[in-house]
Amino acid sequence: MTPKKALEFKGRMLSLTRARILDPDVAAIGAQLQDFARQMPQAVRGMPVVLESEYACELGGILAAMREVGMQPIGVADGPLAEAAKSWGLAVVPAESGGRGKRGAAAAAAAEATVVEPVAAVAVRKPTRIITEPVRSGQQIYATDGDLIVLSMVGAGAEVIADGCVHVYGHLRGRAIAGARGDTTARVFCSKLEADLVAVAGVYAVAEQMQGELRGKAAQVLLVDGKLRIERLPGSGPQQ
Repeated sequence: MTPKKALEFKGRMLSLTRARILDPDVAAIGAQLQDFARQMPQAVRGMPVVLESEYACELGGILAAMREVGMQPIGVADGPLAEAAKSWGLAVVPAESGGRGKRGAAAAAAAEATVVEPVAAVAVRKPTRIITEPVRSGQQIYATDGDLIVLSMVGAGAEVIADGCVHVYGHLRGRAIAGARGDTTARVFCSKLEADLVAVAGVYAVAEQMQGELRGKAAQVLLVDGKLRIERLPGSGPQQ
C-alpha cells in the first residue's frame, strides 16, 4: 500500500542573518540586542538568525536575549556551539569559509559584542509600492518583497521600510530602512538627508553619525564590504 502523501519538499533560498559573537558576555550581547531592537523594531521582529562563535558561550542566555527582542534563532554555525545547539533543538549549519581569527583587542570586542551579518537572498519581488502623500510622524510604511518610493517628504518620527530599496524624493527626516530582510544590495536614496536613522540589511547609522558634509544633501546609503557608506547621489551637483 502506497503511503498517503502528506509532505512536499522544495528547495528555496531564504533570507537569513548571521550573528557573529565577538564577546561571550551574555549581558553585553543582551544590551546590544535591546539597542538594536529599539533602533529598528520592524527589521528585528521575526528575523531568522544563525549564530556563529569562536567561543564556548552560554547559549541558553543568548537565545533568551534574542527571543526577547523578537528574533528567531534557528541554528548555529559548526564550531564551539554545535553540541549545545543540539540540546536546544537548533540546526547546525556549515561555517563560512575563510573564518576570522579572534580579535586581539579586548576593548574592541567589548564595544561591539555582536556583529549582525545579513545574508542576501534571492526573492521574487512584488511591484514597487509608491506613496504620493507625506509620511508623517508616527506613521510606518513597509514595502514587503519590493522597493518603496515616497514622492514627498518623510517627517521626523516616521518610518519607511522596504525589503528592497527605499527612494525618498523629498526631505528624509525620520527613519529609512532598506533590505529589511537581509538584502545587502539594497540602498536608500533621498533628495535631502536629515534622517534620524538609516539602515541597510541590519547595518545602521543614527543622526549623530551623519553630521558630515552630506547632511542636508541628496545622498544614497549602501553597504560596501559589509560597512554602511553614505555617498553623494550621482548627478546631484558638486560637493560644497
